[in-house]
Amino acid sequence: MVERIDNVGVAVRDLQAAESFYTRLGFRVESRDETPGALLVAGDARLYLFQTNRPEGGARRSPDLVGNPPGIDHISFWVGDVDAAYRRLAEQGLTFATEPADQDWGARACSLHDPDGNVIFLLGPLSEGRAEG
Repeated sequence: MVERIDNVGVAVRDLQAAESFYTRLGFRVESRDETPGALLVAGDARLYLFQTNRPEGGARRSPDLVGNPPGIDHISFWVGDVDAAYRRLAEQGLTFATEPADQDWGARACSLHDPDGNVIFLLGPLSEGRAEG
């Protein structure tokens, strides 16, 4: 039976642009292949980016979970400090869909879109003074 998720495969229009985006989030390129594709790793997270030959993308998804159609909705990455990651990435020119905020379900979160419109959440511990509940 399943023990863990090995990787998440993401079809991208521009492999170099996608690699640039994800390496800014802290991933490193572990390997490349002739697909063209690249395996990126950060901690235990593994993404397989591969360049699609279909130029059109699907409908852009929203950070509002219940407003999206069925299908894989987003990728969430755990970071030690959401606010610090938000500031650092914003200074590098990345645009966020939502600012860091404590969530009722027990994490601090912000979101942005990758170059192909996939929703990416950065999750971390709640703000100091707010206990998980």
